[in-house]
Amino acid sequence: MLPALAVISVSFFLGGVAGCCLSTFVGGAGAESLRLYLEAFLTTAQGEGAAAPGLAAQLWDVLRWPALALLLGFTALGVLGLPVLFAARGFLLAFSISAFVQMFGSAGCVLAFLLFGVGGCFSVPALFVLGAQGLTAARALASRFLGGGKAPSPYGRAYFLRCGGCGAALCVCLLLERFAVPVLVSGAAGMILGG
Repeated sequence: MLPALAVISVSFFLGGVAGCCLSTFVGGAGAESLRLYLEAFLTTAQGEGAAAPGLAAQLWDVLRWPALALLLGFTALGVLGLPVLFAARGFLLAFSISAFVQMFGSAGCVLAFLLFGVGGCFSVPALFVLGAQGLTAARALASRFLGGGKAPSPYGRAYFLRCGGCGAALCVCLLLERFAVPVLVSGAAGMILGG
């Protein structure tokens, strides 16, 4: 799985670099409207407390990337789809984090960590495990399709045990984002707006 991990890591990194670079071009009216939106979010979080979104929205937020990685691992299209998925995830994550840093400086780093890093400590490694094993499986399926012979199935017991471990990590991520992140963001909003 090491070559697959290298491919998705490079894709994630390149997407992240593109996200950071593109965020530096946000200026003028776009930057001002983004700043107003983020300040309104922080004011609400400070005054009323940051409320967790509805359960369905939160499930979608936590599970969409890993679910897509899992699905792509069951098709030969995953050979192309998984690197694109990781590039897109890296791009969006880096763009979001750099937007917070541009708007609020070092306080934006803290806020970005609370919003993306607390749950990301569990969801991003799970995504990489699913992506690496999925790319390996997709490559095996693609070689079968292209006449590479009858190789054994890439979906063994270890494959599904890793999927179960990733599912457990995503449950922890969901619990953190549901109960811990809103409290931490409310506290950080007071420090950022007060400071």
